[in-house]
Amino acid sequence: ITATYRHSSLTTRLHAEATNGVQLISLESLGGDHEAVGENMGKAMAAWLDVEWMPQEIHVQMGIRVKNTYVQCRTDGKDDVAEIMTQVTDDLYENWAEYNADAFVNAWDCGNYVADYLIAKSGSETCGCSTKIED
Repeated sequence: ITATYRHSSLTTRLHAEATNGVQLISLESLGGDHEAVGENMGKAMAAWLDVEWMPQEIHVQMGIRVKNTYVQCRTDGKDDVAEIMTQVTDDLYENWAEYNADAFVNAWDCGNYVADYLIAKSGSETCGCSTKIED
C-alpha cells in the first residue's frame, strides 16, 4: 500500500508494507542545483576528514570525486540516499589507488558521511551516531 501526502510543495511517500510505516527521506528540499549541493557536500567531507585526521590535499581530491558522483546520480534521477551512498562508495573504491597512499579512511567511511550529510541537510531526523556535519 502506498499513500501519498502533499504538504505545500513537498511530497512524502509512506510505503506502509515495504517500510513498516517508516517515512522515507526526500531530497526535494535540497533543491535542483545539484552542482552546488555536491560542491558543498564535497567540501564538507574534506573538512570533516581534516578535523578527524589532519589537513591533507587528498581530502580535497576525495571531496571532488564525491561531488562528481553525487551530481551524476542526481542528474540520472537517483534520489535515494542509500543508492547515492553506495554509488559514491563504489566510485571511490574503484579509484582507490588514487587515494590509498595518503588517506586514513576507506571508501565506506566517505559513503557513510555522504548518507549522514544528505539526511541532515534534507531536514530529516538523524540519530545520535550520525557524523557531525562540517559546514
